[in-house]
Amino acid sequence: MEHRQSDGHGRAAKSMLVREMERPEALREKCARMQAEAKYYGRGFRKERLDPRLYERIVAHFQANVARFRTENVGEEIGSVARQTIPSLVFEDAVFNAQLAQDLKPVAEAWAGIPLQTSACYGIRCYQRGAYLHTHVDRTSLVFSITLCVDRALDSPWPLHIEDVDGNASQLVIEPGEFVFYEGMRLAHGRPYPLDGEFYAGIFAHYQPAEVA
Repeated sequence: MEHRQSDGHGRAAKSMLVREMERPEALREKCARMQAEAKYYGRGFRKERLDPRLYERIVAHFQANVARFRTENVGEEIGSVARQTIPSLVFEDAVFNAQLAQDLKPVAEAWAGIPLQTSACYGIRCYQRGAYLHTHVDRTSLVFSITLCVDRALDSPWPLHIEDVDGNASQLVIEPGEFVFYEGMRLAHGRPYPLDGEFYAGIFAHYQPAEVA
């Protein structure tokens, strides 16, 4: 399956084609069941740029802890075409992540249009050469999501594949300091193309409506 590279706003660019890794049928069926049960809030997805001061803090955190990244116990969504390469490394700092989720909450609420509470903030995850992330949807409490590019060393773009509520696909290139809002519980998303480069580092914040508290 081939998709044209997007310019980041959902418009297809003509310069590059990317090929999607075949998704296991069991994962495809699981995602379909989860989507059928998920509420759609009509917000879809949108790319934005992070406040520079907050981004500087995240980059400093990343650089200060590079030596502390460890092999991630990956689930069924993450794989690699490079047999001798670990698909992803991860560093977690619960205090830092909790503060980051709090700092991002006002912009998430402005996008969602409703009060939110934090569900999770995960990472920094560092995908390695050859890694891919199968298209999937998030578990029930991860309603409104943010995927943020911390840093990357790529030989070619590694776009976020995301499908709207009608199943139309876009590939969004996210540069360092940029992030994408998306309804993770409802919209299928992933990076189902082998990473061409040294690494891609990202961090993920998830929220749910405060009314469920």
